[in-house]
Amino acid sequence: MKKSARWITAAAVPVAVVAAGVVVPAVSANAEVSLPDKSASQILQMIAGSSDAAFSGTVEQTSDLGLPELPGSASRGGSGDSVSQALELLTGSHTAQVFVDGPSKQRVQVVEDLAERDVVRDGDSVWAWDSSTKEATHATLPEHEARELPSTLPDGTAVPQTPAELADALVAAVEPSTTVTTSDDVSVAGRDAYQVVLTPDDASTLVGSATLTVDAETGVPLKVVVAAKGQADPAFSVGFTDVDFRAPDSDVFDFTAPAGADVTEVTPPAEGTGHDGHGSDAQGERPTVVGSGWSTVVGLPASTSTDAAMGGQPADQAAGDAAALLDQVTTAVDGGRVLQTSLVSVFLADDGRVWVGSVDADALRTAAAGR
Repeated sequence: MKKSARWITAAAVPVAVVAAGVVVPAVSANAEVSLPDKSASQILQMIAGSSDAAFSGTVEQTSDLGLPELPGSASRGGSGDSVSQALELLTGSHTAQVFVDGPSKQRVQVVEDLAERDVVRDGDSVWAWDSSTKEATHATLPEHEARELPSTLPDGTAVPQTPAELADALVAAVEPSTTVTTSDDVSVAGRDAYQVVLTPDDASTLVGSATLTVDAETGVPLKVVVAAKGQADPAFSVGFTDVDFRAPDSDVFDFTAPAGADVTEVTPPAEGTGHDGHGSDAQGERPTVVGSGWSTVVGLPASTSTDAAMGGQPADQAAGDAAALLDQVTTAVDGGRVLQTSLVSVFLADDGRVWVGSVDADALRTAAAGR
């Protein structure tokens, strides 16, 4: 049971990041939308210039990765909470309210089944709150932290991200192994928008294309659609169903933990450390990066911290329940277990390491064997 517990938390992080980090209902062209012509490069420059924008709206995420829907009891909290929430992002549809006021004020609010989950950033202060467990996590970001919300808090809590942040990550990560083209002008959430399509020049990746839909006036990405090779419908999609480009009220970004909340204060890693491939993790071992571009494989060190996966339960019970949940969506192979979807694969090695990438599971196992 201890071995299972070691990779439960580590597995939840990359799965949740990939799920939140590539993602929207399919966009169709509108014959009435005719915008001034712009090149793909000009559209990408619009995205880069939109970091100070203020807006709010409703974001819808859909997933079609070939995974079964999770049982109701598993899809909302409960035992192995971080694991169930990570897997939840890979199935079904989800809706969130998003509020942004420039580079350092963001709030993402998910309300489902009479429960609420929030991630709030106001300057260097970041709060994560889950009303179902009455747990709050707070972190103070160091000065070097990038403008966007971190993809995870130091305790492993996954942070939902906006279409703008996802678009930035895709554009930064895929060049030069990508063909970039424009597509038809469209209307999204009542806004005229440009489209730019990123097509991998990489036979090894599972990604077929990524379509970024960009507001014609502000340059803010409204949707990101990622298609898997050989799959007609989008594998992941995340985008606005309604959007308002007025600045949100300042009190939207105020957060105080409710009375009776279990509050955990966490300390982000110092500059030059962390899970960015440029420093050590909490246990001193660096993540392993194999390859580049769309077929990059990342190996995360074995985690000895099971707090995020325990959900406040006794360790043996929570680890066992979380392992059972992962058993429903993974397959046993020599050396561990694999989660294979149409867009992303995860290899949970018996040694506790977790390998993840937009490649097939065999490529992950090959990368693991070579290290």
